[in-house]
Amino acid sequence: MDETTRSYIRRISAANVLRQSGLLKILWRERRPWVYNLSEWTETEPEILMLAMPQLAGIHPEPELRQKLTGRPVRKIHTPACHRCALAHGAGSYVEIYTTHERVICPKHSLWIGEGVAGIADQFSVRDWPQITMPWHHHKNLITRHGHRQVRVGFEAADAINWRWHEQFLHFSAAAGIYDGLAAALPRQANTQALVAAALYPSVIMLTAAIASPFWRRIAYPPHPEVFLERVSHEITDGWKPQGASDPLRQWLETSWASGQPVSDTKLRPRSR
Repeated sequence: MDETTRSYIRRISAANVLRQSGLLKILWRERRPWVYNLSEWTETEPEILMLAMPQLAGIHPEPELRQKLTGRPVRKIHTPACHRCALAHGAGSYVEIYTTHERVICPKHSLWIGEGVAGIADQFSVRDWPQITMPWHHHKNLITRHGHRQVRVGFEAADAINWRWHEQFLHFSAAAGIYDGLAAALPRQANTQALVAAALYPSVIMLTAAIASPFWRRIAYPPHPEVFLERVSHEITDGWKPQGASDPLRQWLETSWASGQPVSDTKLRPRSR
């Protein structure tokens, strides 16, 4: 479910002892959507493939199928799936998927599968780290409370802001404490982007909760942005107040929130994953 077509084709090629480029040439040979050629190769109905792989969702000529595809959360994040889940399904250890912003921990195996994971070696257990698992549950509760789209927009902004803070100031004591503990327990993952992302995740969720909250939003508009920044200082950034024209949170307030523009239209972007 949610596998990328590249990953699926790679697995088909490996199962049939073919070069991936050779299979792609065969798929391109006929002038019709890939899904129909893939369905013949795998003896799977096209509808099943369209429902399973988001990349094929644009090919939905039948009204009944189009109705089944509507209402799904936007899947923009490209990452390896939990390798233990992939092995359990007989798909090998490495499967690439498209996923959503809240899927940062595998619920079955408690592996970090969120930002920074480039391969299965980057996935590590957070079972013994309530500082990370509790914000994850908070993340899901925010979606229930405010809706998937609103939390996704807030998460993208909060993620970009926290990474900018980290790059400029090495972040705050809470994130530093989590990182030091993870690095000591997982020396092989030390200095990896996945470990840093996991350490920043609680701070990201705290800021996401503020951005997604209608109550917080009311105090963010002019002439009250300082009140919003004071609350961020007391409740999110360990007492440090975002300041200066170059601060990413101030920039976002001025260019996105206060002006009423959506986050996707600003220059402040989340880091690639």
